[in-house]
Amino acid sequence: MGGKINWNKIWAISMKDMKEAFSSLSISGPMIGIPIFFAVLLPLFTFYIARYAGSTIIPQIAGISVPQSFGNLYFIEFFSINILGPIFMTMPIITASVLAADSFAGEKERKTAEALLATPTTNTELLIGKIFASLIPAVLLTIAVFIIYASITDYLSLSSFGIAIFPNIAWYMMLLNSPFLALTTIGLVVLISTKVRGIKEAQQISTLLILPLLVIPFASIFNLAKLNLQFFIILLIVLLIASSAVLYLSEKFFDRERFILS
Repeated sequence: MGGKINWNKIWAISMKDMKEAFSSLSISGPMIGIPIFFAVLLPLFTFYIARYAGSTIIPQIAGISVPQSFGNLYFIEFFSINILGPIFMTMPIITASVLAADSFAGEKERKTAEALLATPTTNTELLIGKIFASLIPAVLLTIAVFIIYASITDYLSLSSFGIAIFPNIAWYMMLLNSPFLALTTIGLVVLISTKVRGIKEAQQISTLLILPLLVIPFASIFNLAKLNLQFFIILLIVLLIASSAVLYLSEKFFDRERFILS
C-alpha cells in the first residue's frame, strides 16, 4: 500500500456505505432479525430443553457416554458451547457477507459503480473504506449479540440453578475469533467482486465459509473434537493467516476500473 493514506476519505466512504446499507430493509432486516433470534430465543429454547430433557437427551445421541451426574446445568453448558457456539460464530460471516456484497457487488447491481471512477481516492483508500463499512457493523453486532445472549443465559441459570454460566473462556475465544471470520469473508467478497454480477451471487459464494463451522457441533457431539482453549487458539491462528492472505490478495488485485467494467 504505497503513498500516504487519507483516513478522512476512508471514514467518509465507510459512513456512506453503512448509511446506504442500513437504509435498505432487505439488508438491515436479516441483520437485526437473525441476531435477535439467536440472542433471545435460543437461550429460552436451551433452558426449555434442559428443563424437560436435559438429563437424558445427550446420552441418547449416538450412544455417547456421559457422567451419571449429568444434569440440567451440565446440559446447558454443553449445549451453549458445543452447539450454539459454532452457530454464534456464523454471525460475523453472515453479517459481513451481506454488507460486503452490498458494498461491492451492489455497486454494479445498482449501476452506481461508475461514480467510483470520479471518487478522489486511491484504490487502497477506497478498498479500506469499503472493508471498514462491512467490518465495523459485523463486529459491533456480534459483540451486542454476545452481551444480550450472555445476560439472558446468566439470568436464567442464576434463577434456576444459582450459578452463572458466563464469563466463559470458550465464548471469549469465540468472540476473539469473530473479527477475523468477518475479515476473511470480506476479503473473499472483494476477490470475487469482479467475477459476480450481483449481490445474491456474491453472498452465496462467501457464505460457503459457514459450512466448516457447521461441522464443528457434530465433531464435538461425536467426540471428534473438543472445543477447548487449545482448539480456539489453533482456530485463531488459522483465521489470522487466512484473513491476512485474502486481504493481501484483495489489495493486490483490486482495481476500480476493472471492477466497474467487469
